[in-house]
Amino acid sequence: MLNLDVKTNASWIQIITNKIVKNVTMTPITVLLGTLILIISAKIKVPLYPIPMTLQPLAVLMIGMLFGRNLGIASVGLYIMQGLWFPVFAFGGGLSYIMGPTGGFILGFLFSVYVVGSLADKGWGKNISTSLISMLIGYLIIYFFGLTYFSFLFGYEIALEKAVYPFMLKDFYTLLFAGLLMPQIWKLAK
Repeated sequence: MLNLDVKTNASWIQIITNKIVKNVTMTPITVLLGTLILIISAKIKVPLYPIPMTLQPLAVLMIGMLFGRNLGIASVGLYIMQGLWFPVFAFGGGLSYIMGPTGGFILGFLFSVYVVGSLADKGWGKNISTSLISMLIGYLIIYFFGLTYFSFLFGYEIALEKAVYPFMLKDFYTLLFAGLLMPQIWKLAK
């Protein structure tokens, strides 16, 4: 039987229209917010050489957990694209910067946010254990790409000495902080 109740149909149309308008306006704002968080996290740094200690890995993990896979990839992807033209990274920007010692880590951000965001889409950010596991996986992905590329440039021993060991303690504490914080954020969002 065909529903000819104009009032009911109009309310459904309004609900769908409101949802579309909300997505069209909020998605670009969310992505821009993500890139802004990444830019700020890059500028908060301890200037170690050749890899600065920044809050970018934490920002990438939080973006993945909060935004999910698609918006996370869009945010990190836009950040990397901005870095090709503007000095949004810790010490600058441009293709030569991305091809330098930190390039593997920057590429790792994209793969990390994909995996962490996918896990978040499945609800892994809602409790402490799965939140910690997903963020640990995200960190390992960042380290894998960063260490692999850095090793290609300078050798494995130097990569461990300059790109891994100085960061392990900071990353352990940021992992704990983010993993414990994420379920609380989701509880507040309800």
